[in-house]
Amino acid sequence: MNQLKNIVLIIMLAVLFSRCTEIYNPVINSNTEALIVEGLITNESGPFKISLSKAVPFPFDSVSLSRAVTGAKVRVTDSQNIIYLLADDGRGNYTLPSNFKSKIGNSYKLQIETSDGSIYESNKETLYAPQNFDSIRGYYTSKSYIDPDNNNFTSTDGSDIRVDLFGSVPKTATPPLCRFSTNVTIQYTYEETATDTTTWHWFYFGWKKFDIDSKENITDERSVAPGIAIKNHSLGFVPFGMTGYGLDMPNLTYINYYYLRINQYTINTDSYNFYKGANNQLSSSGKLFDPVTAQLYGNMKCINNPSKIVLGLFEVSSVTHAAYVINMLKSIGKVALYQKAYVNIPDVGGASYKIWDKSYSTTPKDSSFVKVPYPVWWNH
Repeated sequence: MNQLKNIVLIIMLAVLFSRCTEIYNPVINSNTEALIVEGLITNESGPFKISLSKAVPFPFDSVSLSRAVTGAKVRVTDSQNIIYLLADDGRGNYTLPSNFKSKIGNSYKLQIETSDGSIYESNKETLYAPQNFDSIRGYYTSKSYIDPDNNNFTSTDGSDIRVDLFGSVPKTATPPLCRFSTNVTIQYTYEETATDTTTWHWFYFGWKKFDIDSKENITDERSVAPGIAIKNHSLGFVPFGMTGYGLDMPNLTYINYYYLRINQYTINTDSYNFYKGANNQLSSSGKLFDPVTAQLYGNMKCINNPSKIVLGLFEVSSVTHAAYVINMLKSIGKVALYQKAYVNIPDVGGASYKIWDKSYSTTPKDSSFVKVPYPVWWNH
C-alpha cells in the first residue's frame, strides 16, 4: 500500500504549495492531525493488513510527518455480522486472523477505535466478482518525455499497451469498475573485458522493475462512454532500448526481456471515486476550476467526532493477474505479446549479479570470479 500512502502525502503537500491567482492567507491550525488508513481485502488468501498512521502538520518551513498509530482496536465485520479482530504488531500494522476468508458477494466494514477514544468507521464495501480483460495488444509508437537519467526532454520508441474490457458482460448488468497496477521488469546483461581481452572478463546480469503509469489507472471511460464494453483502454507506455531505465552502462548493456505484469482490480464505487479524485488532484495545473484538495473523499469517517480528519481508503477489491513478454519487431513496426506465467520477482534494488564467462579454458584464480546461476524465474 505504499502507493496509496504516496498519494495521500503528495496531496497533503499540495495544500502547502498549490498556486493561486491571488494572495490568500488562510488560518491554519498547526496542531491539526489526520488519521491515515490504508487497507486492502481481495479475493485471494491473506494475510490482509490494515495500516494506520497519523499525519502531523509542522510549521510552514517544514513538511508533514506521518507516524505509526499503535494500540488501536481494529475490527472488520462482514455481511453475516461475523466480527474479526485484527492483531497489532506494534508498528501501525493490523492483521486479520488466519481464519478470515473473503467471499465474493460479501460486504465488509472496517471499524477503528484509537487510544484517545475516537471511533472511525468505513462504508460497507462489497467484494465483487473479478473481471478479466478480453484482449491485449501493443502498438509500436514513440513518446516524448523527461528522461529521469539526465532530466533532458527526449523521444524514444516503445509499446503502447492497450486492452479491451467487459465485452461479455450482459448489457443489463451494472457496469464494472476496475483499476490496474501494471509494471515492467527488464532483464538485462552486459559485459566488460580487459583491453588485452585475456586478463579478465566480467559477465553481469540483473533486473529492474518499473511502474508504467504515473497515475492511478482506472476505467475512467465509464464516466463518458455509454454501454458496458470499453475498447482500447491504455495500460501505459513501455520504452524500448536503454532510455529511462537508469542502467549503469547503457552502451554495454543488452536487454533480454521486457516482462510485463498486470494486476486488474474490480473495485467499488467508493474506491473508484477516491482514485479518480487522486488523479484529478495530481493533474491539476493551477487553473480556476481545478479541483481543491477538500474534494478528495475516502470511505472513512469519525462517527463520534465528525470534525476529526481521516484520510486514505479501506479498499475491498477482487484481483486477477496476467503476465506477458514483450517483443519489439522494429523492422515491421509492430509489437508481439507472449503470455507467460505470472511470477513474483525478488526486489534486488537494481543490484547486478556476476558470473565467470565460461569461454576460458580454466577458471580464473581470482576469487571474485564467481559462477552464479540465473534465477529460476529468469525464463519464466
